Amino acid sequence: MAFDFEALVGHLYVVGGRSLATQPPGMLVEVAPKKAARGRELDTIFILVTPSGDVTAPAAFYDQMANLAAERYFNSTGSVTAGLRSVFNSLNQDLVDHNGEGKRHYEANLVCGVLKDNELFLARVGAGIALYRHMGEMNPFPTDFTSDEALYRPPLGVQPVPDIRMTRYGVMQGSRLVLSDSRLADLDMGRMTAALCTNEIADVLVGYKELVSTQMTMMAIEFVPPETPSPASVKDERSSSRAPSASTTQSASATSSAAEGQSTPETSEPASRRVDGVFVAQLKAIAAGIVLFFARILASINRILDRIFPPPPEGKRGWFRTSTAIAISILIPVAIVVLVAGLGLASTGITEFETCVGDASKTANVARSINSTDRAGTLAAWNAVVSKVGECDKLHPNDPTMISLIREAQSVKDALFQIERRHVVALKSFQNANLTRAVLQGQDLYVLDSQNQLVQRIALKTNDDGTVEAASSEPMTAMRRGAVIGQYRVSDLIDIVWSDDTTQITALDKDGLLIQCSPRFRQDCEVQKLLRSESWVSPLKMELWEGRLYLLDPGANQIWRYDSTGGSFASSPIEYFAGDVRPQIQNAVGFGIYSSGTTGGSIFILTADGQTTKWLGGKQTPFVYAGFPDGQQLAGADSFYLNPDPIGQGLFITQRSSRTIFETSLSGTWFGSYQVYEEDKFASLNGVVADANLQIVYVLSGNSVFVLDTKRPAQ
Repeated sequence: MAFDFEALVGHLYVVGGRSLATQPPGMLVEVAPKKAARGRELDTIFILVTPSGDVTAPAAFYDQMANLAAERYFNSTGSVTAGLRSVFNSLNQDLVDHNGEGKRHYEANLVCGVLKDNELFLARVGAGIALYRHMGEMNPFPTDFTSDEALYRPPLGVQPVPDIRMTRYGVMQGSRLVLSDSRLADLDMGRMTAALCTNEIADVLVGYKELVSTQMTMMAIEFVPPETPSPASVKDERSSSRAPSASTTQSASATSSAAEGQSTPETSEPASRRVDGVFVAQLKAIAAGIVLFFARILASINRILDRIFPPPPEGKRGWFRTSTAIAISILIPVAIVVLVAGLGLASTGITEFETCVGDASKTANVARSINSTDRAGTLAAWNAVVSKVGECDKLHPNDPTMISLIREAQSVKDALFQIERRHVVALKSFQNANLTRAVLQGQDLYVLDSQNQLVQRIALKTNDDGTVEAASSEPMTAMRRGAVIGQYRVSDLIDIVWSDDTTQITALDKDGLLIQCSPRFRQDCEVQKLLRSESWVSPLKMELWEGRLYLLDPGANQIWRYDSTGGSFASSPIEYFAGDVRPQIQNAVGFGIYSSGTTGGSIFILTADGQTTKWLGGKQTPFVYAGFPDGQQLAGADSFYLNPDPIGQGLFITQRSSRTIFETSLSGTWFGSYQVYEEDKFASLNGVVADANLQIVYVLSGNSVFVLDTKRPAQ
């Protein structure tokens, strides 16, 4: 016999000892969609993804994992356990592939439950845990919260095959489930049991809130029959184990949080629907009042008209025309309807935005109350403020109050991590472009557009006040995919550099064509074919140094060196790293060469994990980062620029995930970390090139070149 159950759901998100109204990232409840795979039509899945490892990804990363988990489960076939295994295996493979590409290394814990008829299936990988109260008994999952070996299993993304643990329980009315991060295991079991035995989900959350001292991410679920009235804290929105009907809601989840012991709104989609429901009720009440008011006015007008214009004697025509009366009788109700609709629409948008502003202000107040010594808690709280402000900005962009909150959040984070924040100026943007390389030579800036496979030259103009603007721009005709130079046709471009020996801008394509053009006579270009380019695997970056060409090839775990003979690179490539012991640079993202006086040239190599190594003659020499503020240590990197200018020698490293540019000395000492107020402008941060004389940095992000002034702003 099948049983139908619905789930009342609430969440608790504690940061720095305070509950935040924002729904935690990576939390999701979903009922089966209309096109679910056969056998999944009646299921409901509960998902909680939490961070693991040393690197915490952006909140959207965990939300995306939760959405993918739900989507893949409902698209899977077979038993529930088979579906859950396919979810864990596919998500783990996604992370393993991501980490194997040399990108920033991410790990994640995943715990989830599936409600199917009168059964509950639980599964976990990593340190996510669950607590289930059924028929008066407490069932922890894993079964022993005191065993670190049982609690802290390998997370997703660290091994090819995930370590999946599963269990199954029966479900009855009043059964309650808690999904949480590993901090749940630190709480007193007796007090957790007492909290789970309280009347409503909101009371459960309040009980757990009293047990948490610093941080917690938790979802609480109660299973009830469909006809059970919803408590006030949950309204009428539930997830159901049966197919939605006319009498049941179709919402995926219903969430409520207990901040300071009260239910508060959060950012999930169901919360928005709940707020919209209140608006509709208010709108109906307003409309009814307005209609009643005008009805009474019309009745009074009707009585007055009857006195002023009495009906004509029988058989005679009144002077007040019938057509006029009909027109009035039609136009007045139409005017009333238009007025009511206008008032309703206007009030709905404003009220929703005001509600969002209120939530953002409350979240900011919680963030302000956290002790500044709690760096992790402070950062998480202000990140929650930024997330909430982002939602408000969608309703009403560029609101001064919300901009002020963003600035406050930025200032707090800047103080914590010694970030120097700047306004940036857009120098030049190109349509449908992705700018990935830049070369600065005098008053010319050359940029490689990898999207359209061509090189653009930007002529710079320096104003009297030291600011820079683009005087003009034009594509380099010979430096584009498909260009024909002599007997050669240019293919996809790898990189561009400046040749001091020939005073030419130089580009290299993947087939080994080296194109060199004069900055004055840009149509006068030379080309030569480098030998043995077929031995390249995944060439990434080139450098010209003292008549030699160096090519970074991470796929070959090598740097190829071409020596110049008679002004051309006619020799076969030489391996820079020779011998049996070689470095592992398969995840390299950039390199640079610096003349070390009489000892030759030192090669600096940056890898995607943020590490820089230094090499001389193929042998590694010491290089250590130093002086980085707490929390600013490099845990990932995307591009590298070595500035050889004597008055501004140093390294610039970009980190797209945090939208930050790091500057160090050539020995690795931290000079500064730069971010911008308009953070979205650095969402596609690709690289930089510096002008030491003007103390500015040209930044490539997406299709645009920005100018960032590294001089400390006036106080």
